[in-house]
Parts: sequence; C-alpha cells; structure tokens
Amino acid sequence: MIKLKEIAQLVGGELIGDGEMLIRGIASIETAEDGQIAFLANPRYKALLKKTKASAVIVPSGIKQVKVAVICTPTPYLAYAKVAKLFYKWPYTFEGISENAHLGKGVSLGEKVTIYPNAYIDDNAQIGNEVIIFPGVYIGPRVKIGAKTIVYPNVTILADCKVGRGVIIHSGVVIGGDGFGYSKNEQGHYVKIPQMGIVEIEDEVEIGANTTIDRAAFGKTLVKRGTKIDNLVQIAHNVVIGEDSIVVAQVGIAGSTEVGDKVRLAGQVGVVGHIRIGNGASIGAKTGVAKSVPKEAKMASGVPAMPYQTYLRTMAILPKLSTLLSRLSQLEKEVERLKGKQK
Repeated sequence: MIKLKEIAQLVGGELIGDGEMLIRGIASIETAEDGQIAFLANPRYKALLKKTKASAVIVPSGIKQVKVAVICTPTPYLAYAKVAKLFYKWPYTFEGISENAHLGKGVSLGEKVTIYPNAYIDDNAQIGNEVIIFPGVYIGPRVKIGAKTIVYPNVTILADCKVGRGVIIHSGVVIGGDGFGYSKNEQGHYVKIPQMGIVEIEDEVEIGANTTIDRAAFGKTLVKRGTKIDNLVQIAHNVVIGEDSIVVAQVGIAGSTEVGDKVRLAGQVGVVGHIRIGNGASIGAKTGVAKSVPKEAKMASGVPAMPYQTYLRTMAILPKLSTLLSRLSQLEKEVERLKGKQK
C-alpha cells in the first residue's frame, strides 16, 4: 500500500484530502472500492464522482468540490498511467532458460534472460539482458534483440532483423516476412523478387497482436523510437514510421511510404505506396490516403482523403442531395419554359 500524498507527488498533482490515507490498488471510477484510487479524465462524466466508492480520484484541474479525496492535475490520463504502474503485478512466474527451448549455434544471451519452453532461437542470434521470450517464439539467424524486450507467444522474427531495447511484441506478430514484390514475365506470369533487406524496430516500440511488418527489398523497413502499433496492422516493405506515432488497428501502409513523427493513423486507414505523411498529421478512420499529406494536417474519413473541415461540409450536404437534385430539375424546366416564351 502507498500513501495518497506519495501518489500526488508522483504525478505532480494538487492533493485535496487526507494525504496519509493508504491506497491498495487502482480501478475504474465505476468499480473502485474503499481503499482504491480511480481516475476521471473527461469532465463530462463528473456526475460519477457522486456515486463512486473509491477512496480517492485523479481528476482534471478545476474539479475540487467532491465527496472523496482528489488529486487535481491538467493531465489526469497521464497521471493514471503512472499510478497504474505502481500497482501492476507481472502475472507470469517462469524464470530462466527452459531445457526445452532450442538454442542454435553461436547464440549470445545477456544476463537474466528468460526463455520459455518450445521457443526456437536460431544460429548467431543476440539476445540482450532481461529479455523475455515466451513459448512458440521463433527468432531467426543473426537477429538482434535489445535489453528488456518482451516477446509474447507465437511471435516470428525472421533472419537478420533488429529489435531495440524495451520493445513489447504481442502474440502472433511476424517481423521480417517477405515484402510483396513481383514482376511479370513475357507470359504474364508473376516472378518473385527476392526481398534482401531487413526490418529494424527501435527502442520502446510496442507492436499489437497479429501485426505484420515486411522486410525491405533492399535496406530496411524501419519503425522508429516510441511508436505504438495496434493489432492487425500491415506495414509493407521499405516503409519508414517516425518517432512517437500511433497506428491503430487494421491500418495498411503500402511499400516505401514514409510516415513522420507524432503521426496518428486511425482504424482501417489505407495508405498508398511511395508517399509521405508529414510530422504531426492526423488521419481519421477508414480514410484512403492516395497522395502525400502535409505536416500537422487534419484529414478526416474519406476516399480520397480530404481536410477535416471539407469532410464535415461534404457529409452535411450528402443527405440533402436528393432534394437539391429535385430543385435543380425544377429550375431546369423553368429555364426551358422561359426560353420558350422568348422565341
């Protein structure tokens, strides 16, 4: 347990209430019980503060008159993330290197590495300190994995790929599969183009379940530091994704496209190849991005992609199209009638 005042110090918030109160855990504002702390990030749900059974709540600055102790902060969601780490307990107990794991020739292992049964580490792979490799993982020849990376069950990292420090790779991810490269011959048959590059994942990246990141034709497919990728994302060969970007579920990025730093791609966005999405751009769900996007652009859903305000105006007009068409038809008839009178 931890004193409430220590939590307030951790998040840099203003404490209103008993700082000596002991907190034993964290929960949602709806389910929290006595002795637990909750959080409220959106002031629209302020009414829940009257109903919660939590002993304390992290709230946005300006919310102070409530029945429980509060920690006020301008960034309650970030504060929640910090507090959750205090109470999170790693649920897995296996440690060490299983005798049922395969270690190839010349494999290099750092200190305090954990390798579960039925993991396969191929020749000359390099595994850093405190890496955890779960069952069913395949690590290809000459792969390098940085310290404190977690590789969850049934992940595949193919030959020569590089993974940085503190990376989290969720189940079913495939890193380094062949890029989708073919050329037609004289008979119209597809001829496979060998994909001879690699994938490099920089430090502190997280990759969601069943995501695929293809190796480059030449050079590397690159995901830069701190980027977070959701489940079921497809990243094609030679794509570059900048630092601290967010890629949400079912996004597809075609080959050789460059995504800048701090970009947000919402669910099911499709991006064509060989374009650039500028730093800080935000692309709404289901958008089809067919050309380069400038930095800081706000693009809403649409095929093709369009600026957010243009999209809103377009959506406002669509339900009125049948009425407008009818009025236009009437105007055309009236114009024809007036023309007839002038003859």
